[in-house]
Amino acid sequence: MNILTIKRKVIRSAGFLRASRSLSVCITGIGNPEPQFAFSRHNAGLLMLDLLKSQLLSSDKPYLPCNANRKVQRCQLGEVMLLRVDGDYINLSGKSVVPLWNKLGTGIQHIVVHDELSLAVGKVQLRKPGTSVRGHNGLKDITKHFGGDFYRLAVGIGRPEQRDPDVVAKYVLSKFPRNEIGVIETESVHSAMHHLKKLLKNDITIPKRP
Repeated sequence: MNILTIKRKVIRSAGFLRASRSLSVCITGIGNPEPQFAFSRHNAGLLMLDLLKSQLLSSDKPYLPCNANRKVQRCQLGEVMLLRVDGDYINLSGKSVVPLWNKLGTGIQHIVVHDELSLAVGKVQLRKPGTSVRGHNGLKDITKHFGGDFYRLAVGIGRPEQRDPDVVAKYVLSKFPRNEIGVIETESVHSAMHHLKKLLKNDITIPKRP
């Protein structure tokens, strides 16, 4: 049973959703193709999306492929849609997800969950629409196709001491060590839930799980 209680809005779902219930929020996690890049630092957004899904559900409701793009998976939780963009490379995120966003129609509050080099490992930051993408190629591509009207839920992955582009590229594609995954699974997801509750305080209530 869904534990989300969401204020009703008159926003019809459309396109690939084919559902009668309305939607108010779309949370999109971006990353590189999995399982190849699973648990890599660049896929921190996908890891966090999965953790949020487990917090928002009392049962293990699966993701399903979107009809309009089989490379993107969806999971509808009441009036919240989760989109898991893991079928193409992260720098093509806009091309993958924006057509699906457009099918949802207007009035949807979009939140993109992504990795962030400029934040310490495990730190979570929610930034407003229109703020800098901080050089993140996935966010750049979304902005290119959609504009900047979406929130950014950044998950810190830290930065290597060397700023050489090759070193940074190797770093973001490397796997998280177990201790860092532990931080994200505990401290980070708690912080992310706090940010979401604060942002959506008038539209969403997330009770504590038993």
